[in-house]
Amino acid sequence: MTDREWVSEFTGSFSSYLSPGCRICRQGASLVLFVTGVCDRGCFYCPLSEERRGIDIAYANERRAESDSEIIEEAHAIGALGTGITGGEPLLKMEFVLKSIRALKGEFGEEHHIHLYTGSKPGPSSLRDLAEAGLDEIRFHPPMSEWSEPGWLYKTLLDAKALGLLAGVEIPALGPAPAIVEAVRRADAFLNLNELEFSETNQEALRRLGFRSQDYGCGAVGSELAAEHFRVEGLRVHYCSSAFKDAVQLRERLKRRAERTARPFDLATEDGTLIYGVILPCDEAGGADGAGAGIAGLGLASAVERLKGLGVPEELYSISEGRIEIAGWILEDIVQELEPMGWELALEERYPIEGGPVVERIPL
Repeated sequence: MTDREWVSEFTGSFSSYLSPGCRICRQGASLVLFVTGVCDRGCFYCPLSEERRGIDIAYANERRAESDSEIIEEAHAIGALGTGITGGEPLLKMEFVLKSIRALKGEFGEEHHIHLYTGSKPGPSSLRDLAEAGLDEIRFHPPMSEWSEPGWLYKTLLDAKALGLLAGVEIPALGPAPAIVEAVRRADAFLNLNELEFSETNQEALRRLGFRSQDYGCGAVGSELAAEHFRVEGLRVHYCSSAFKDAVQLRERLKRRAERTARPFDLATEDGTLIYGVILPCDEAGGADGAGAGIAGLGLASAVERLKGLGVPEELYSISEGRIEIAGWILEDIVQELEPMGWELALEERYPIEGGPVVERIPL
């Protein structure tokens, strides 16, 4: 897609320009590196969850990340072509950010595109450190008080570009932002707009200010219309809807992870989930109410022996936390052989993330 060629998505998103970071993101190929939940801004529209807001903790996608190796491992798990660094305010953890950028570039090479989102006002020295570490793209988020009045933004965009960084601005679609439009135009930068979203932590503030949620999804009524006012000739804009984040971005990332982390007996679906069978031997099945106490493991051992007797290849099942997970198609074929044993048999579908929730469980 060339600059200033308007394209609309079925999810409601539209753009005249997609930065490299956004192009990778829409493929589900961007690792989301959440550096910290700490931030000194307190924006009323911040959608961060209770589990992350104000807490100094790092995540690589949905996985806790305390080391470079864990970040890189998660990047491999989705076949990441790039990384988006966010928070909270990531530049409050500058050394962590610089170290992570260097580690990712060292592992995946210079072609691994890294972008960073910040609500701070980094000076030339900080921008230089980021550029030298290997950052490719930076997106600034000015406070709402500066959306109408000229501020530091124009000069900072130019400073970033002078260091070879692709520079832009990212804000929620709330209303007019003439100073931002002017700064972006003058600096020949880009503007990303995000649909305003309701969350558990911001819904009270949003409703108090007159916003209301859509009947379906978490988007705020009127945010898409507000974004339309930025559909201005000559402005490089991308409006990202909440539906796009769920239906395209997240789904594609889950699919990539499912394809790469599936065990030999897992079935990866088009929705990015995994389907497999479950055998819960009678002593473990009864363990929840105390039945079978003292003989834990006997039912499991007998279930494994039964599978061996039926000729089930060892690579098509595994023992996990007191139960057996097995190829779903095999379990369906041998269900009549196992039913007389009194074991609990089911098919499960879950998200392919660490500790991912079960979407559906079908007893057999």
